[in-house]
Amino acid sequence: MNTAENLIERPAAQNQNMASNKPQGLPDKFWDVERNEVIIDALIADYNNMAGRDENLIESNVRNLPASYDAYEINIPSPYLERDDDVLKKFYEKNFSNDQAQLVYDLANEKILPYIEDMTANFEAQHQIEKLVSHFGSKEKFNEISRQISTWSKQNVKPEVYDALATTCEGVIALYKMMSSNEPMLSRESGSQENLSEESLKKMMEDPKYWRDHEKSYVSKIKQGFEKLYPSK
Repeated sequence: MNTAENLIERPAAQNQNMASNKPQGLPDKFWDVERNEVIIDALIADYNNMAGRDENLIESNVRNLPASYDAYEINIPSPYLERDDDVLKKFYEKNFSNDQAQLVYDLANEKILPYIEDMTANFEAQHQIEKLVSHFGSKEKFNEISRQISTWSKQNVKPEVYDALATTCEGVIALYKMMSSNEPMLSRESGSQENLSEESLKKMMEDPKYWRDHEKSYVSKIKQGFEKLYPSK
């Protein structure tokens, strides 16, 4: 079998390409190689088809447009978001369907809120640290006390209780007072606010209302208990 390249036809193909006036970037389906010209009918037909798709999309949106901006049925995906009439008016002006308007809210919940929450958490954490530095007198002293609390807590405090207390200035101070009093591991025995004691307060801190839900009234009750036991000098 002769596998040698055809040297006669190859130069002809090269000469044909060199003489071609085909516009750069034009798809092959719109170019007539033999006539060396654009296939106008195919180009027009493709354009009309594309324009028709765009018009159908616009018409579909208009057909699905609510009767007015306040007729949008939006499922608010987060308590941090709310129905905003000004935003809905802009959606209506741009012919947003209900599904498209809902998508914007869903994306805000999925992409934007986590970023804002992280920024807020970092800001609040820095604020709490500044309060602790002020309480203990200096950054150096607070850093040293933090190291001591961390070491002591690993042996004496349940992880879920430690995680909850370590997120607030008041919680860190409570841990410091417990550490300073050399109290043993948190007791599982019952206690009450009426018989005020550190043991009863520790028991209260094991309740999810304190370390998980951060229920304000419950947290305040524990805080007041520690303040009574360890009044500020």
